[in-house]
Amino acid sequence: MHPDIAIKVSLGMTGDVFETFDDCLHVEHYQVADPNIFLAKLTRENGSRAINTSLSAGAGTFILADRDSELRLEQKGCVLYQGVLVEDSIAFIEGSDPISVELQSDACLYVLTFLRERHSWPCPVIGGRFNIRDERLSELIDDVSESSAARRSDLAREFSTRAFERYQSLPRVHPLSTWRLNRVRRHAEARLDQRLTLEQLADVAGFSRAHFAATFKAATSMSAHEFLLRLRIQEAAKLLLGTDLPLVDIALQCGFQNQPHFTTVFKKMTSATPRRWRNARRGLPTPSVPGLRRRNATTIDLPVIDPDRPSHELH
Repeated sequence: MHPDIAIKVSLGMTGDVFETFDDCLHVEHYQVADPNIFLAKLTRENGSRAINTSLSAGAGTFILADRDSELRLEQKGCVLYQGVLVEDSIAFIEGSDPISVELQSDACLYVLTFLRERHSWPCPVIGGRFNIRDERLSELIDDVSESSAARRSDLAREFSTRAFERYQSLPRVHPLSTWRLNRVRRHAEARLDQRLTLEQLADVAGFSRAHFAATFKAATSMSAHEFLLRLRIQEAAKLLLGTDLPLVDIALQCGFQNQPHFTTVFKKMTSATPRRWRNARRGLPTPSVPGLRRRNATTIDLPVIDPDRPSHELH
């Protein structure tokens, strides 16, 4: 385990600051004119170990995933979130106690902290935290990072307002608990070569189909169908890199109907066919393919793919 790295709130900066911790964790601090606002970007690439880091908190902290990031969030010894924070997802955590973050895979996260409460947050927060998913907010945080220090203050405040408005518009559903979510994930990972139904996963969680679907999406910001597809593609990526298995065998081992089905889903998620993705990561000659990054990584970026597709059979 990598020793803890404290990402401190940096005030009064005269410019953006870029720091590197060992060879895999990079932190970029962005200058913001308003001393009440702190913005940083954490990027972890090509790492084989989990990395622990501590975020200095304020009145409230937003953590936005710029790509799929497997992590664990804790505050005061309480686990707030554990799992994959999918691309464009935003976690909000209230309170001044430091936030412990364990990065368990390659990750890219924006951290936006308000040191003092903005008079009153736009809406009440259940339990002091929430998790939402919004592409517009992801675009807005990109605008914040690319703007001037003065402009960043206004955009950061706009971001927090929009995030709370987005949260307020959601139906009030308690998210699936961490232990139930982990139980479902372990069940699915052990049976990726099989067809799994929403009813089966709901039984594992101990809920009805409808209740499970709602609480699962509240916890992960994606449907069980999309979650399962992501697990299958992640496992396929490991087999593509770590073995010389034919594509048809990988397809069947990961629960796809056949090789064409596997190729279609893989390309939809990565913008490359499995063969071209494998060749690019192994350094073999291949045409340039959009989205093929981090050659030595076994995790891959998984863009959003219709999370609300109705499906009783989650293959």
